[in-house]
Amino acid sequence: MYFLKKKAPTLKIEGKQKAVDIGYKKLIVSSDKEFIGYFKIYEKISRKKQGSKAFKRALIERNELVNVSCKALNLTNVKKLFAEDLKNVKHKSKGKIHKKFNNRLQRWSYVKVLQKLTMLCEEEGILFKKVPPQYTSQRCSCCGEIHKESRKNELFKCVSCNFESDADYNASLNILHIGQYGAYALQKPIL
Repeated sequence: MYFLKKKAPTLKIEGKQKAVDIGYKKLIVSSDKEFIGYFKIYEKISRKKQGSKAFKRALIERNELVNVSCKALNLTNVKKLFAEDLKNVKHKSKGKIHKKFNNRLQRWSYVKVLQKLTMLCEEEGILFKKVPPQYTSQRCSCCGEIHKESRKNELFKCVSCNFESDADYNASLNILHIGQYGAYALQKPIL
């Protein structure tokens, strides 16, 4: 068996930097205010009997939706794309996450989205980089303050400066900032 290896395009040096927040309900939210892929497929999968034909069809449907959603992301004039490096989402969560949600979370397509974005970026010559996820959804992208109370489901309203935004869009702006300036750029200096 022979494999043909295609030469990867050279990385772009011109263009802008962009970040994406990969979520459970809204699959991709970019720092350019793109909201792509509102997923209800997880509920559909969780209702199916594992191993059944309907279950397998629902998994195929989920994978197709991931592909379509990732391809819908506008990567024109982008030289760098940043995403959260979410590892072990369910690690040490036993008893902390509602059983029904935990069942749906099993079928979350985060890894598939990362793989697809990695592949698309390689094809386009875009540098794809994962950044640490700490406090991206609790930090205000306007003033930098971190408050757990600022995030209320799909809405982010900063308790310090009253900045209001979609919670996933706010997180994508924080991911962009971390990607551009490093994980410690948002921390306040110790005096």
